Amino acid sequence: MATFSYPQQNPHADSISTTFSPGFVIDGLIPDLEITSADAIHFHVHSERLLAVSNNAFGGLLHRPVYALAVPQPATVLNVTLNIIYGMSCLPNPPSLESTEAALDALIKYGITLTQLAKPSYPLYELIRSYAPYYPIEAYAVAAHHKLEELAAAISAHLLAYDLSRISDELTIKMGPLYFSRLANLHRSRMTALRNIVLQPPATHPVTPLCNLDSQREVSRAWAFANAELVWNARPNISTYALESTFTNAAASVQCPDCRMMLHNRIEEVKYQWTAVKTTI
Repeated sequence: MATFSYPQQNPHADSISTTFSPGFVIDGLIPDLEITSADAIHFHVHSERLLAVSNNAFGGLLHRPVYALAVPQPATVLNVTLNIIYGMSCLPNPPSLESTEAALDALIKYGITLTQLAKPSYPLYELIRSYAPYYPIEAYAVAAHHKLEELAAAISAHLLAYDLSRISDELTIKMGPLYFSRLANLHRSRMTALRNIVLQPPATHPVTPLCNLDSQREVSRAWAFANAELVWNARPNISTYALESTFTNAAASVQCPDCRMMLHNRIEEVKYQWTAVKTTI
């Protein structure tokens, strides 16, 4: 397993990467290659490390031994690119989603296969997934665009409340028809499942001196009313708490303890069945 060493940095050496400095040691080896970004920041790396993950000699820049080279990416993008190559997390100082997207393009240009670096728990996977709570549709489009299946699936869980009619043409094109269709199908399948789950009203109980069949039909009518309202207004991300609240409030006037027990049991069934419905593409 690779080991890293980070020496103390000169605070005035603004043109040298803090992480990828001349003293960046990996497995006891010091860097043998200096890469200069478009904004003149210097990154010191190991040529063998770059060649090991690249299928085109790092975009043809390392076809022959060199000690220095310049690339068109700015430092923010190059830093993400190199962190991913070295398997180091960017989360302590997270870059913008735009910088991460640019880094993905750079990795592809330099012959690095994204699917090998975007497996669950890998730094690239965790970096893109970290955008999901804040930029879910944008992060999903990035994962879909690069066909990062496991990432797209994980991020899709954050899109259950998203109004798909708001997706821009640009994002639709980026994610492609397949991943857009899968997201739309996820929303539709969850709504279909919800309608099927809540369709059946609570079971009746044996007639008692205090509650006959006519009285029990009131519970079924209240359930049907709540059902119609729920299906009309619900989103694919509706919570079990919202389901429970809707049906409990609809039958709030029910006094029969047996009816209330039947209602409680049916609500618990609905909650259990809803939690079992698939939440990802």
